[in-house]
Amino acid sequence: MNQRLLVSCIIVALTASLSLGSVHAQSAGDQAAQGQTQPDESKPKSDETARLGVITVTGSRISNPNVVSPTPISVLTAADIQAVGAINIGDILTRMPQLATTFTMGNSGQGQIGTAGLALQDLRNLGPQRTLVLVNGRRYVSSSTDFAAVDTNLIPADWVDRVEIITGGASAIYGADAVSGVVNFILKKQYQGADLHAQSGTTSPGGEKSGFISATAGSNFAQDRGNIAFSLEHSRQDELMFHDRFGNQQYGTIRTPGSAYTRTLFPDAGSYTITEGGTFFFGSDSKASSGERYVFDPDGHVRPQRFDGIYDSSRCANCDHLNANQTIQLQPKFERTTLSTSASFDLTPSNRLYFEGSYNVIDINSKFQPAYGSVLNGGVGFAGGGYAIAADNAYIRQDLRDLMTAKGVSEVDISRFDVDSGLRIEDTRRDTGRIVLGANGVIADKWEYDTSVTYGNTRSTVANVNNRVIERFFASIDAVRDPVTGNIVCRSTIDPSHVDINTGAPISDFGRQGCIPTSIFGAGAINAAARNWFNKTTYVRNKLSETVATGSVTNNDLFNVPTGAGSASLAAGFEYRKETIQQTNDPLDQSGATFNNAIANFDHAYNVKEAFVEFGLPVLADKPFIKNLSLDAAVRESSYSTIGSTQTWKYGLDWAFDDNVRVRGTMSYAVRAPNINELYSGQSQNFFTVTDPCSASRIPNGPNPAVRAANCAALGVPPGVEIDPSASVGGVSGSNPNLGPEAAKTYTFGFVVTPQFVDGLGFNADYWNIKLKNAISAVDAQAIVDKCVDSTAGINNAYCSNLRRDPTTHQLTFIRQINLNLAGTNTSGIDFAAYYSRDLGPGKLRLDLNVTRVIDYTAFPFQDDPTQHVQDVGTDGFPEWKASLGTRYSFERWQFDWNMRYFSSMLRATISNESYATKPNQTTPITEGSRTYSDVRVAYGSQKEGWQFYGGVNNVFDRKMPVNLFGDGFGSALYEPLGRSYYVGFNYHF
Repeated sequence: MNQRLLVSCIIVALTASLSLGSVHAQSAGDQAAQGQTQPDESKPKSDETARLGVITVTGSRISNPNVVSPTPISVLTAADIQAVGAINIGDILTRMPQLATTFTMGNSGQGQIGTAGLALQDLRNLGPQRTLVLVNGRRYVSSSTDFAAVDTNLIPADWVDRVEIITGGASAIYGADAVSGVVNFILKKQYQGADLHAQSGTTSPGGEKSGFISATAGSNFAQDRGNIAFSLEHSRQDELMFHDRFGNQQYGTIRTPGSAYTRTLFPDAGSYTITEGGTFFFGSDSKASSGERYVFDPDGHVRPQRFDGIYDSSRCANCDHLNANQTIQLQPKFERTTLSTSASFDLTPSNRLYFEGSYNVIDINSKFQPAYGSVLNGGVGFAGGGYAIAADNAYIRQDLRDLMTAKGVSEVDISRFDVDSGLRIEDTRRDTGRIVLGANGVIADKWEYDTSVTYGNTRSTVANVNNRVIERFFASIDAVRDPVTGNIVCRSTIDPSHVDINTGAPISDFGRQGCIPTSIFGAGAINAAARNWFNKTTYVRNKLSETVATGSVTNNDLFNVPTGAGSASLAAGFEYRKETIQQTNDPLDQSGATFNNAIANFDHAYNVKEAFVEFGLPVLADKPFIKNLSLDAAVRESSYSTIGSTQTWKYGLDWAFDDNVRVRGTMSYAVRAPNINELYSGQSQNFFTVTDPCSASRIPNGPNPAVRAANCAALGVPPGVEIDPSASVGGVSGSNPNLGPEAAKTYTFGFVVTPQFVDGLGFNADYWNIKLKNAISAVDAQAIVDKCVDSTAGINNAYCSNLRRDPTTHQLTFIRQINLNLAGTNTSGIDFAAYYSRDLGPGKLRLDLNVTRVIDYTAFPFQDDPTQHVQDVGTDGFPEWKASLGTRYSFERWQFDWNMRYFSSMLRATISNESYATKPNQTTPITEGSRTYSDVRVAYGSQKEGWQFYGGVNNVFDRKMPVNLFGDGFGSALYEPLGRSYYVGFNYHF
């Protein structure tokens, strides 16, 4: 009998004999939360009542004290959260060494609509979609149609008892998404009394204000058989713009003089191919060396572009260039209101009903670069991106008209960064509700059960303010003199049939009705009336829902092991989960009429049915060199409506030599099914800048020129044809309903030392290794084009199927960039943790150290070609070392916290299999320096008397950002962009 059939038979037999129906296993987190209850010790407790409060840690569903979980677990306590003055729980989790700064408050925009303000957790830098976030051991609904991941800013900060993190495959225990591990938020339960908590803070420089207020109340009822509690939290933070923090600082990377491969960061530098007031050139050479570039002064006069300093093909220093930093928003305006409630009632001493409920309202105002037009090798309009202006434009001054006459041209093609048309703004509101109804207890002498139903729902509305209607904008800038009145009007107003030189067609009725003309010559030229006419506020409405029905049985005394080591344990159950996703876009965005390109609507759902078994076995105890030795194993069978069946498994060993030393290890096979976003979020319009490998000059650059030439010929491209070397090609990007599952093998091995001869000391070290295959990713457009014609198997491949060419010109006309199962990642490292506590003077000292050393992070963009790989360790966002050290000293009413966090220096360039010495686009300085940040908090108050006042300073020494990093990117978010910040607050218990 194979393993899969054996597991299925065990589950069926157990569930049938116990008549539990469709139920799911006791969640580890919920059991742990129940373990926090503190019933009246003066009253007698039955064995059954005591069993309801057994503590189970994340990573196992078994609570047998004879079976110790071998899975490494890191814990962040409520006191740790309070020690840094966090007002949103997502603010501090990325301080933990195991978590990456993929999504923080500063970088959450990620260039995607509606993601601003999300705090998504990313273990081991494998992506938030591979980290499973639980609340009390149960799933939580996603907040974004772009990522099937939980926004941890929704978790009420004051209700968090602790956060447990396991790093390693946990799919067999909790299901899909737990490839890199689990972050489990354990909330407080059985609350009695009332609390008020308030805090206010600010940053320096910048003056970003933040605030937090929370009220909590709870009480027992029905002779202490029941408890109900409520919490209301509100937090807010002001926006912080770049100029508030960094002034007019700006840098640009320019090719290093005398080098063909490196680039240097120069101050007062930036792109000269696009400016705020507008720039253009004559001829086919757009480079500064041609001497044919011109810019507009604010009054609209034209002059040659200034190049007094150094320059290369696109950037210059001490010249006329763009300062794009002026539009950067370092932190969005953010407000969160959370209502939480929990209740429980003991029907009998051995059976309990429980309820959890929460409702969140989040409002975020985030700002982005304005709309712009950038000429790509002379291209204009929708695909090219520049703005074509005819010689008879009414706003052209005589100096430009004379210049055009001298050059013999009837139009100029302008590149312009349109700050005066208004920054693009996303006003986002997210409403997220969640309820849990369940029951747990004892159903037989040795059998316990837990069954629950969870429903979560997120609705969001994104208002895209200053979303340019492209056709209206082109109608507005095509301004002429009315031959009758002499007034400046839109050309389409007096000549509706005129073919616009930007759109290639007459302006439609919608595009010209009410048209207000404007100049674009010089910074600040666009007038407010025209801006308000061609900009619209469009809306994107999203809805996500998740329904989970779970049930399980657990027996922690299944049978006695003959060796006398204790009792074996079994947990078994199954789960049903359904997820839905829906996005409705504004008709203008759907049609591609706006700057956002065409965005498709979608509405889909999927479901999964799962069954699992976990078995714990104490093998030996009280033997020489074996105080106890235990094994555990788990397997999960899943059936998806999308991809069919999958199976995951896990094995673990825990061996305590004595009271001083324990070793542990796990091996697991994890599967991640493609989430609903990756499958069904739709394919939206996009434009790609690629170099055509079938151009005659590019054929010799292929890894095998003969193969490339043959494949290009098979595609119908004649030999010797020179194709536009760097073209903008239209296409689509997005989801793929034909995706398969990802798979990962994970290993951990480590030891725990608790020396009995040193009171209060303990430390552990664990090696971890994750090998991810069939990873879902979207291939870079250039890679799609290249791999199509460089395949030794011919053109019948997945890459060529996503391309189209014009049969006459042979130009690429369409690129489909969709999710595919073709990437892989290998990563490994060591986690080290230590704690020490002792009485010192009049009080008590405690030290907590956590360190992660990443040994390897090798990304394979194409797993079928391992010769192509990128080593990310030590590069931007992937520090080799991360560490945190917490120091707490308390005596009488005083408590002092000093927390430090550290990460090692990083390179600005990736390390690929290309020759490192000749890799292009290295940057000098190539190193981003290491940082150590210190945060301090002082509290005065008495827990017995029920009050406490506190104050703190984060980034005490105001450590600065590295050159040209501002905290708004994936890697730079590791640094502290806000400068030094201060906060004060109080707690009062009634």
